[in-house]
Amino acid sequence: MMHRLHWLFLAAALSGCNPYVAAVSMTYGVATDARSVSTQASDTEIESSVKASLLASPVAGTGSLNVWCRQGVIVLAGVVPPGSPAGAAAVQIARTTPGVASVETFFVSHRPSEANDLEIEAEIKAAFAADPNVLEERASVGVYGGHVVLVGVVKDPARIDEYVADAQSVPGVRSVRSYIQMVD
Repeated sequence: MMHRLHWLFLAAALSGCNPYVAAVSMTYGVATDARSVSTQASDTEIESSVKASLLASPVAGTGSLNVWCRQGVIVLAGVVPPGSPAGAAAVQIARTTPGVASVETFFVSHRPSEANDLEIEAEIKAAFAADPNVLEERASVGVYGGHVVLVGVVKDPARIDEYVADAQSVPGVRSVRSYIQMVD
């Protein structure tokens, strides 16, 4: 396990300096993803389209929301203050984007400390890297006021529980919401 972590740190350090290492890292990510390459490409296109539409929206707050797409399912997450139309506008934008199968949301009314959330997110990612059972599949992480959102696709349903358990093990985590799906 330590040998694997050393390689992860080395790759991370070198990728900033060497475009070839970054390309190998991206290729590895595509090759180890549970989704087919065509599904990955479609999800990337849908996610980019939704993000661009949220940024272009005249409704304040839509551009600051996080967007993930897995197998056509959009997950929108972030801060939407009470009474703000941002959440409803974001859902409408996502629903009208070609290729979107469904839309899930996780909104919080405020974020006490973005710095604390970023620290929790980093610790969760470190817990994933240290767990040999979750390395082959991928999960994106968002943290909002200590509430964790996990988005990904796995081949084995037991992996979902492992991701959730790893996230729950991090100090400061108040709750974990999993949007991790089984591969189609």
